[in-house]
Parts: sequence; C-alpha cells; structure tokens
Amino acid sequence: MPREARKLSETGFYHVIIRGVNKETIFLDDNDRKMFLRLLKKYKTELNCKIYAYCLMSNHVHILIEDKELNMGELMKNTTCVYAGEFNKKHKRVGHLFQDRFKSQNVENQNYLLRLIRYIHRNPEKAGICKTEEYKWSSFNEVIYGSKIIDRDFVLSIYNNDKIYAINEFKKQMTGEQDDIIDAAYVEEKLSDLKARALLEYFIKTKQIPEITEQNLIEVVDKIKEIKNLNVEQILRIFEISKAKYYRKMRK
Repeated sequence: MPREARKLSETGFYHVIIRGVNKETIFLDDNDRKMFLRLLKKYKTELNCKIYAYCLMSNHVHILIEDKELNMGELMKNTTCVYAGEFNKKHKRVGHLFQDRFKSQNVENQNYLLRLIRYIHRNPEKAGICKTEEYKWSSFNEVIYGSKIIDRDFVLSIYNNDKIYAINEFKKQMTGEQDDIIDAAYVEEKLSDLKARALLEYFIKTKQIPEITEQNLIEVVDKIKEIKNLNVEQILRIFEISKAKYYRKMRK
C-alpha cells in the first residue's frame, strides 16, 4: 500500500522527529552526537534547508526546519542513512537504526512556532536529565553564544529586533517553568480531552478566541482550527455543545 503523501506546510516550517527503531538508543557517546550534527549541517547546507532549533535525546531527535524547496525528505534520508551506516560500523551493529519514516508536523502560525522552540529546548529538563541551559546537545547555547547549525538571526528576530534584548527574552522564555502543559498541547498531534481543554481555556484566557456562545459557535470553532487543528467533535464535547446544534447551524 503506497504511503500517504506528507501535507505541505503553507509556511514551509516543520517540526521533525526522528526516533530509534523500537525506541532503541541512537547515540551511545558524544562522538555519535557530534557525527550526527556534522551530517545534519552538511546536508542542510547542500539542500538549502534552514534549521532553527534542535535537540538530541538518547533515542530521538527534534528539529525545527524551514524547507521552501521541498528537500526535507532528502535531508532526513541522507543524514539518517549515512549516520546509521557509520554508527553500525563503529559499534559493530547490524540492522535498521531508525524507524522507517521520520515524523513531521506542520508549523502554520507564530504561536505554534514560539511554543515549539520552547518545547524542543526544554526536552532534557522535562525528561529529568538537567536544566535546559545546561544541556550540551540542543541549540539553546547556539542561540545565545553563536550558531554552528541554526539560523540564529532569525530565531532572535522572533523575540526582538535588538539582539541583546532578544537573547535575554529567549533565555527567560526557555527557562521559565510556566505553561509546559500548553507547550505540549500545542505540539502534540492528538490530544486527550484533558490537554485539549487546557489549551482551549488558555486560548480564551489570552483572548485568542472569545468565550463560545450559541451565536458565535461556527466562528469560534473555525478560529480554533486555525490556531490548532483539533477535531470538531472533541471541541464540541469539551464545550458541552451538541453535534446536532453545531451541524444545524452549519447548514444555515
């Protein structure tokens, strides 16, 4: 059965996740991590992709990529294939190292982008490894001290046009413990009702959407789906609105 084609992002931004097969470890030492980053840098340059954030964990990798020329698949294929070959040779291993196909999620708005940058960098702290700023294998310190792989100027420009102010704002956003549940809710594809409820309450609190009423029902659901593509039935269930009422209004 042919694979379903990836849905293209309107912005060209993607959250890429690469996992070890059966959740196996893909980095056994720091030289493995250095090799992966060398390959990522080499192929992103050759294929004209831009990287804005990354984090290497023991059995998976998060990367924020901009791909205007539809080269992301080639970038991931080249990086993982060459890395797996070198890893297997070095560690006297055979067989697949990575899950068959990398996962990607489209990043279509600024809120999602900011949440994703924070989510990626905070992975080690959420996993109980160390504080965000102490982790060596993410792009956190590249943003602050100078880049090797990421497009640092773009990342800083998200926070402010003044570089010093932007660095301080970035550090504040990355190391504050507030809103981790909202970060995860923005980033995860399928949400439990508990996380979806937390996200919708956050949208109302920050005035990204108004309080939902029978009169603005269609408008608010459409607005939610612009920000985060939640299932309509789940939205109605959380707001305790009957599907019949919603679809009746849709037909008008």
